[in-house]
Amino acid sequence: MSDAATPSGAGNAGGSRFSRQFLARLTVLAPFLALLPLAGFGLMLLIALQAERSADRRADLQRAATALAASVESELRGGIRVLEALAGSPRLAAGDMAAFRAEAQRVMARDATWFTIELTDGERQLLNLRYPAEAALPPVRDPTSVAAVLRSGRAMPSGLVEGFVALRVPVRVDGAVRYSLMAALEASTYARVLDRAPLPRGWSALLMDAEGRLIARAAAGAAAPEDLRPALEQPRQLAELRSLTAYALPVGDSRWTLVMAATPDDFATRAVGWLVLAAGAAAVIAGIGVAARIASRHRGQEALRHRNQAEALARAAEHDRRRTDMLATVSHELRAPLTGLLGYTDLLAKADLPATARAWVEQQRRAGQALLALIGDVLDFARLDEGAVELEDADIEIAQLLEDCAGLMRSVAQQKGLGLRVAIDPGLPRWMRGDPMRLRQVATNLISNAIKFTEKGEIVISARLTARPERIEVSVIDTGIGIAPEALPRIFDRFRQEAATTARRFGGSGLGLAICRRLVEAMGGAIGAESRQGQGSRFTFWVPFRPGAAPLASTRPGAALRILVAEDVAASRLLLTAVLERAGHVVTAAEDGPRALAALHGAAFDLAVLDLHMPGLDGFGVAAALRTLPGEQGRVPLIALTAEQPEEVEPACRNAGFDAVLRKPFETRRLLGLIDALRGRTSDAEGRAVPRGGEAAELRRGVPSAGND
Repeated sequence: MSDAATPSGAGNAGGSRFSRQFLARLTVLAPFLALLPLAGFGLMLLIALQAERSADRRADLQRAATALAASVESELRGGIRVLEALAGSPRLAAGDMAAFRAEAQRVMARDATWFTIELTDGERQLLNLRYPAEAALPPVRDPTSVAAVLRSGRAMPSGLVEGFVALRVPVRVDGAVRYSLMAALEASTYARVLDRAPLPRGWSALLMDAEGRLIARAAAGAAAPEDLRPALEQPRQLAELRSLTAYALPVGDSRWTLVMAATPDDFATRAVGWLVLAAGAAAVIAGIGVAARIASRHRGQEALRHRNQAEALARAAEHDRRRTDMLATVSHELRAPLTGLLGYTDLLAKADLPATARAWVEQQRRAGQALLALIGDVLDFARLDEGAVELEDADIEIAQLLEDCAGLMRSVAQQKGLGLRVAIDPGLPRWMRGDPMRLRQVATNLISNAIKFTEKGEIVISARLTARPERIEVSVIDTGIGIAPEALPRIFDRFRQEAATTARRFGGSGLGLAICRRLVEAMGGAIGAESRQGQGSRFTFWVPFRPGAAPLASTRPGAALRILVAEDVAASRLLLTAVLERAGHVVTAAEDGPRALAALHGAAFDLAVLDLHMPGLDGFGVAAALRTLPGEQGRVPLIALTAEQPEEVEPACRNAGFDAVLRKPFETRRLLGLIDALRGRTSDAEGRAVPRGGEAAELRRGVPSAGND
């Protein structure tokens, strides 16, 4: 029995030992098994974070592609605009190929990436700057593209040919498309545009033509990578390819395509994602910690990014506000004393003075005008630089405007012994729509420059209407010192003159032509220059033509007006009083807003001139309070007086009830001209000017302005 019991006892002991070992191992694994639900949650969190990051990067990819495509299109359109301006050359229209060839060579010399310019009628080349004028020219290259331009009458770029990109524009003669003008540009032009884009590591940008050839960011003429075919076939849609994620976007109507691609090194790819998930599954507890850390870090990064963006926007807004405030303050502080200086100089010039004293007064007036021009140039360029200049839309008698500009500068030209005349083409329309003040500013600046740099001869201002597209072309031609060929492409840059000796000899800030270019471009036009050193220069600008109409004539009552002048600066107040009394008006002066409002309550006035910045109650407050009064007392015409740019204060003036804006320092003729415009209304039995409803409302909607630019 004893022997029989031994194996049984041993078996029981072995089973008990196995059970204990199993339970011990199970006890060790129990915490891990309990954490399995948490592990599942961790895996789901990782998947969610992965998906969110992928979505963010896809959105970034689309935004970057859109912005870069816009940059490429802007570069493309810039070249086409230059070529279109050349296609509208009067020398080409007149068939003067020698003169047109010289003009085309000057255009090509401005940009080293332009390889050649060709003119063709579809069957043969008529001009090719890569060949001498008398040489035999090769056959037409890419006749399909030439035929498309001649047939459609539209500008279009071609694909990549031998490392160059061709821009083609139609040339119209007598309203019909006769020729195709082509400029061949190096593909590196667009490679530089792509290189300027701050792309993240692992991203690529490729510019392709309609045939799938790479124009930029790859070897010239190479075929597009096979991986990109699905993206090219489905533009504006994200394509998940084998080795990258790509987004294709058409570049305007050029038939080019911009492709933005993110490689696996940068983009959240599925392989890396599953590797992270596998690592998390292998180390569950560590995975949970990593997931929590990633979530916390992601939230922290997002919060930091939003905070940085908000702070950057706040800093930018504060910078813009301070810059605007500084410009307004500088403008007011400089223009206010100049108002007195120039105004009293004008009054003194009209007095009975000895010849010597009159010459001194004239020198004082010129010095003041030069200082005013310099202040205006600096402030204008600052506003143009920040895009703060708004354009007026009014009817312009263009020939009269140019005559006025010439008349303003004629005495300066005569003192140098120069002739100054205006040559208006008979086909020039009398009226057009545009910004008269800015057109006058550009024309006067060009005339002033021509006089400054001309020692003998004459200056001619010409104007004509060009066809297809209809544009007003204004040229200022002089017989001055001319400009060196190497300096001509930079002549419209700011603070730029031909040489340092030029600045020392003739003076000037170097901002005038830069301002002209900015203003002309803001009006939708272009400006250019031609010159021969020692023979003279021709500056030409074009602006779009929009037909205008003559304004309705108004009658000018002869009776004197009762005018209130409210100005806190004593010199300006006395100047306004003197100017208006010399014009035959009866003037009441007030030194601040409360006194002005009290005067308007206590007496009847035909018109009021209110400074916008007065202590106690400013001009806006006086105007707003006056417009609440009943009857004719609340309809007194109001002129706002300010040292700021008229377009900056016009909306606020319109809301307050002003009828016009006058900028300091003002010219007497401008002040009296505004008064004449506002007094052109019917009169009551006592002879006081009262508004006709329709005309007064029209004036308040338009808010006419006058300045001294």
